[in-house]
Amino acid sequence: MEEPQGPNRAPLAAVGPDLRLVLPLNASLLLNGSGSTDDRGVSGYSWEVVSGPPGLQLQDADRAVAMATGLRVGRYAFKLTVSDQQGATDSALLSVRVQEARSLPPVAHASGSHVLVLPNSSVVLEGSVTDGDQTEVQYRWTRDSQSPAAGEVLFGSETRRVLYLSDLVEGTYLFQLRVTDAQGRVSTATATVEVRPEPGGGQQVELEMLVAVSQVSVAQRDTLVRQLAALIHVLDRDIRVRALQGRTQLSTVLQFWVQGPTGPVPASSLVVLLRKQLLRDKSDFLLFKVLRVDTVACELSCSGRGQCDPITKQCSCDPFWTENLIRLYLGDGESNCEWRVLFVILSSFLTMVLILSLSWTFVCCSRRRKQSKGRKKTRYTILDDMDEQERLELRPRFSLKHRSTEHNSSLMMSESELDSDQDSVFSRPVRNRNRVSSQAARNGNAFG
Repeated sequence: MEEPQGPNRAPLAAVGPDLRLVLPLNASLLLNGSGSTDDRGVSGYSWEVVSGPPGLQLQDADRAVAMATGLRVGRYAFKLTVSDQQGATDSALLSVRVQEARSLPPVAHASGSHVLVLPNSSVVLEGSVTDGDQTEVQYRWTRDSQSPAAGEVLFGSETRRVLYLSDLVEGTYLFQLRVTDAQGRVSTATATVEVRPEPGGGQQVELEMLVAVSQVSVAQRDTLVRQLAALIHVLDRDIRVRALQGRTQLSTVLQFWVQGPTGPVPASSLVVLLRKQLLRDKSDFLLFKVLRVDTVACELSCSGRGQCDPITKQCSCDPFWTENLIRLYLGDGESNCEWRVLFVILSSFLTMVLILSLSWTFVCCSRRRKQSKGRKKTRYTILDDMDEQERLELRPRFSLKHRSTEHNSSLMMSESELDSDQDSVFSRPVRNRNRVSSQAARNGNAFG
């Protein structure tokens, strides 16, 4: 016979502490009631949803451990009821709070500071982001307003993670990277680019040669440098090559500068020396024919009234100013801006007037000279049947005999003198005998 047991104790339900979840969930929520106790053992479990957003699904609700799926943002209340063999029960509530995911804001990073030395004028800036939602990130590069405006952005990379820059000039640039995530949160970072001048101090010389750049080898370039060093009497290591690039399909430009004992040699003096040597005295000294020698930087002052074009090395004059053509073509040949446009117009007008006046004067003088020569021509008519007295009167002084008087026994008279007297008109006596007789009668002699 079994001994009577003591009074029955009710079971004790245990669900654990309240929970706080953040979406998205990687697994289902387990409702664990296995911690419930009873003096004689728990015989039954029952899980139910007291409150919460709709759509929740509860599996194995009659077991110690149940599984809840389909959770949404909000608060849920789950109730666990346990019972023993005598029918005693106990209940416990579990509160679950489900929140939307809130990640950390993004943090932008730029690629720090960069230092360039001309002629290197290109750089690549890389951006990155940490924390936050990196699946949908927007990048935006902007130039600081105090930075130089020179430089070109390549490939439309101002809206990409990597920024490509080229053609930068001397100065300090600041580029700001702005990162925006899918939730609209923003982070910024700054990259610095410092472009330093060339070591030559702007004293570079460019030598244009008649050869394609693709046909110049490394050995030929080194030979050119040694030939230039011998020509200007410096050591090979003192010539610093800046660049070797093609100007056209048939010409190549070698840019270099010369380091002297106290600094770079002035480019202007090098140009004068090389022009004299390579373009006049030693035109075949180098490997290739030299087409042009000039400074890389345009050093013309343009008389303070214009700017020097770095490509053509010619002055671009300000409005109402033009070049002094006399100096350009007959003087030292330097491009300038010394003449006013109004002065040129007035000078041209006065020059044209002077030329026209001289031409008209020359034409008039030529016509008058022709007329005077026509009047001075003298033609003579022989008068026959003259007596001795008339011949003696017509003889020249100093007993000089006239050939026509001595041999032809005739009188030579100027037709111009006859023309001056409108009443005396002579002709040959052989053709008109009466006319000669009347003329003789007029002179005081009568011919039979």
